[in-house]
Amino acid sequence: MPTVYPFNGVIQHYAWGGYTYLPELLGKSNQQQEPWAELWMGTHAKGPGQLLGSVHTLDEIIAKAPATVLGKEVASRFDDRLPFLFKILDVREMLSIQVHPTKKAAERGFAREEENGPARDAPDRNYRDDNHKPELGVALTDFYLLHGFRSPEDIRRTLTEVPGWDSLLSTFDQGGTKALYARVMHADQAEVDRLLQPLTDRLVDKDYHRDSADFWAQRAVDQHTHDGHHDRGMFSIYWFNLVHLRPGEGIFQDAGIPHAYLEGVCIELMANSDNVLRGGLTPKHIDVPELLDKTQFTPVDPDVLLPVAGPRTWQHYPSPAPDFQLLRIAPGAGTTFTVDTAGTPAILLLLRGAVAGDGLALDAQARTTFLPADGNWTVEAADDSEIYMATAGHQN
Repeated sequence: MPTVYPFNGVIQHYAWGGYTYLPELLGKSNQQQEPWAELWMGTHAKGPGQLLGSVHTLDEIIAKAPATVLGKEVASRFDDRLPFLFKILDVREMLSIQVHPTKKAAERGFAREEENGPARDAPDRNYRDDNHKPELGVALTDFYLLHGFRSPEDIRRTLTEVPGWDSLLSTFDQGGTKALYARVMHADQAEVDRLLQPLTDRLVDKDYHRDSADFWAQRAVDQHTHDGHHDRGMFSIYWFNLVHLRPGEGIFQDAGIPHAYLEGVCIELMANSDNVLRGGLTPKHIDVPELLDKTQFTPVDPDVLLPVAGPRTWQHYPSPAPDFQLLRIAPGAGTTFTVDTAGTPAILLLLRGAVAGDGLALDAQARTTFLPADGNWTVEAADDSEIYMATAGHQN
């Protein structure tokens, strides 16, 4: 049986993070009210998992024997690297609007910036690696996000209903969604303020439900309006689909789909990349030409995912990504089940309960474990438990 590797994930203390969920999950104190935004479980250079009781990290274990640890097929397909990054996100404040490139676009963009600059750690760098970044998110609490453009009819309606936006009608009628979005993204700050001020005036001292775009526009004003200057990401709040996920529901963010996480706690499983093109709700760099070139403007009908049966007693969330697959199981106390890593490595995350068997154990003191490829463990749940497992995806 392969050796198992219990490890600690790495916390990212981004300013938008929550204060309680991750410290409580990990049994840590947060008396200083530091934001705990993301728990990273993987081998990414910004936060490789730290093996329990060891000075070594997960990336070092894989580097010593990639074909053995990852499995020959996965090691060959992904250049001896773990192809996915597993996360928990606690979103207290809205994240930036984002688009991720395709694999080919990332390779071209990374090569171009490696040759011409800027430096990889520069704030105006677009491509920090040569990989795509498809993402699968699964809600652990009520979770709100923006996902893809709404229909042309819905977008046109906003131009007649939001005060001050009727001046954008001619642009939309002549060039559609892409022309409309390009106009506001290229607009100077004075025009952005002129278009958004009537809306912000309307939002003052009103109460809106979270299922309303006005609620999130209000929040954008609170978080991003400074000295009377508004963030152009507010347009997207009205032009993108507003999605409310209930616990256990998921959604897939493919290349080119603009999106933004707004509030809640979720699991996120993604390709091992840090490539982000931003479109607002952020003070960070926005490369408008690159963003427009990589964005899909066709309307999106959000596909909310539920886990489906298999393999064996596990469930999985359907995803087209070749880099990863997400599985879930919720065994009752005394239930025996199998953890099988045939042909793929895996990371296990215990959200509640405790399980043990065949040298594999997960409990409140050790919630995350890395499993090499080609193992099979028979495990029993000591309590009612819930486990998520990230593995490599299937080759397309």
